[in-house]
Amino acid sequence: MTGSPVVLVGPKTRLGREVVAQLDGAPVLAIARDALDASQVAEIPGLTPADVVDASTRDLAPRVTDLGRGPLRVVVAALGPVHPETPRTSYDACGVVRDLGFVKQVVAAGRPVRIVFVSTVLALAPGPDRRYYGGWKSVVEQQLQQLVDECCAAGGDATLSVLYPGRLVDAAERRGRLRLHASYQALARRVLATSAEARSVDRTFGADSRIWLIVRSISFALRSLTPSTRRSVTPSPEPGVTERSLSGEGGY
Repeated sequence: MTGSPVVLVGPKTRLGREVVAQLDGAPVLAIARDALDASQVAEIPGLTPADVVDASTRDLAPRVTDLGRGPLRVVVAALGPVHPETPRTSYDACGVVRDLGFVKQVVAAGRPVRIVFVSTVLALAPGPDRRYYGGWKSVVEQQLQQLVDECCAAGGDATLSVLYPGRLVDAAERRGRLRLHASYQALARRVLATSAEARSVDRTFGADSRIWLIVRSISFALRSLTPSTRRSVTPSPEPGVTERSLSGEGGY
């Protein structure tokens, strides 16, 4: 049965591809960052060039307006840096602002919007080596919530739900200890189910994400009783001509 239309941010990620595979005939608009990105997104199984929009042009707003009927389900499978080994703040900030601008155009179309942001459990309790990554996820969540709040204050209809998965694996790989990790397939099902709800939902996803929160809570409690030594991450040089992908996958 065809559902309400889906706008997909981060279609080239493993999760984005799985969301496409589970659309079950629902109209979809996959957002690409530029012309080259659009040609690559159009090659994803389940998508055609007609399902892709180059958001660097002025085509995004009219495409959103004409996309199917009913509330828009905006699935944000990726927005922000991907597990950076070292901070590149100015570079990453530009990418986040750009992609948030795409979501803002979708919200501004004037249709009911149900946004589902796939964050990471590290946004709730990052380890010492993942604070930069988890911090950006928290910033993106706050900015998406601001877009929703502004839309509702202006009389619109918008909600934001956030899922916090741990490590993600393919369903065929879930054996032994890996069964603690959620699969991309299961997360895609949860994402689409959540996007059909008219209320906001925030929850962890996967057994390992809940275990991680427990372990981090215990670790924090112990650290509060003993002296600690802070560690910083050495900044890397500014990026060159080659642009690193900003599309992320949920996980550690």
